[in-house]
Amino acid sequence: MEWAPGRIRNALAATVMGAAMLGATAVRAEGQLTMLVWEGYADKSFVEPFEKETGCKVDAVYVGSNDEIVSKVMSGGGTADLISPSNDTTMRLITAGAVSPVDTSKVPNMAEYLPQFQSPAWLKKDDAIYGVPFGWGIVRVIANPDVVDASTDTLGFLWDKKYAGKFAVWDDIETVYMAARYLGFKNTYSLSDEQLEQVKAKLIEMKPNIRKYWFTTGEMGNLMASGEVAGGNSWESTLVELRAAGKKVVDLKPKEGRGGWSDSWMIVKGAEDNPCVYPWLNYVASAKTQALAHAVNGFGYPNPKMVEHLEGTAKANYAELGMSDPSTLQNVDWWQPVERRAKYLEIWNQVKAASN
Repeated sequence: MEWAPGRIRNALAATVMGAAMLGATAVRAEGQLTMLVWEGYADKSFVEPFEKETGCKVDAVYVGSNDEIVSKVMSGGGTADLISPSNDTTMRLITAGAVSPVDTSKVPNMAEYLPQFQSPAWLKKDDAIYGVPFGWGIVRVIANPDVVDASTDTLGFLWDKKYAGKFAVWDDIETVYMAARYLGFKNTYSLSDEQLEQVKAKLIEMKPNIRKYWFTTGEMGNLMASGEVAGGNSWESTLVELRAAGKKVVDLKPKEGRGGWSDSWMIVKGAEDNPCVYPWLNYVASAKTQALAHAVNGFGYPNPKMVEHLEGTAKANYAELGMSDPSTLQNVDWWQPVERRAKYLEIWNQVKAASN
C-alpha cells in the first residue's frame, strides 16, 4: 500500500488524555532505535515519553511507499531496526528472510488485541509471528441515504442504471479488487487472465454511473459534501468529516466484503538483540500509546482498550465506525501481495481509458 494516494488521509478529529498517563509501559533499556516508518508513526507526542522512560533514542526515517521499505531493508547495511510495512508487503519480507520472528511473550500488551490481530495470516509463517500490528483501516462503501437506501447490503447498487453519474470511486487498484468481490471471486489477489477480463468488463459497465475517479480522500469528501455524487468508496476520515459538517452519509456493509489494510511493526533481521526493540514493541501495543497515535492520524488500532483513552468527539466517532467491535472485521478482505500487480494495473488503466 502506497502512502500516496492511499495514505493521503485527513486526520480524524481526536483528543486524548495527556502523555503523562502512559505509566510504566516500557522498561529502562537505553540505546539507539532506528526506524523506517510511515509519517505519523513516530510522532513526538508518543516518542518523547518513550525516550524519557527508557533512555532509548528514536531515530525515525519516514518513507513514501512499501517498495521503499523493501528496497532499503533488502540492501542491508543496517538501515533500520524496525519497519512498519503494510499487509500486502509483509510476506515478501518474511519469505526473503529479511525480518525476524517476534517473541510475543515480550509483548504482553498484544494479549489485549482484537482477535483478528492476535495472529493474522499476513504475519504468520510456520507458527511464528513476524510482526506487531499497529494502524489499520477499512475501505468504506458510503452513500447519501436520501439517494441510496441505507439498508443496501450489496455492492450491486454501484451498477444500478438509475444512479447514472451519481458515484465516485477510488482511482486505485482497490477498485479492481472491489469488482472482483462483487463477481464472487474469492482469489481477489491472484486473479486469472479470464477473471481479470470479467472484472474489466464489469468496471466498464459501471462507468455510466461514475462522475469521477477520486485521487484523495479530501476530493471524495468534497464531491459528497457538494452533492455532486451520492456515494462510492472512501476512507473512514471521509465519513467522520462529512458527519461533522452535518452531511447525511451512511456506512454500508456489503455482503461481498470490503477491503482492509493493516500496518505492522517488524524487526529487521539482526536487530532482535537491540535492547530498545522489545520495549518499543510493547509500548506501541499498549492502549494508551495507540490512543496517542490515533490523535495524530485517526487510524484504527488493534487494542480495543484504546477507546477508553479517547474523549468526546473522537470517542464517539470511533464507536460509530465500529473500530473497536470485532464484528466490524468479520467480512474484511484484507489486502495481500499481488504477484501480477502490473497486470492488474494494466486492466485498471484500460477501464479508465474505455468509453462509456
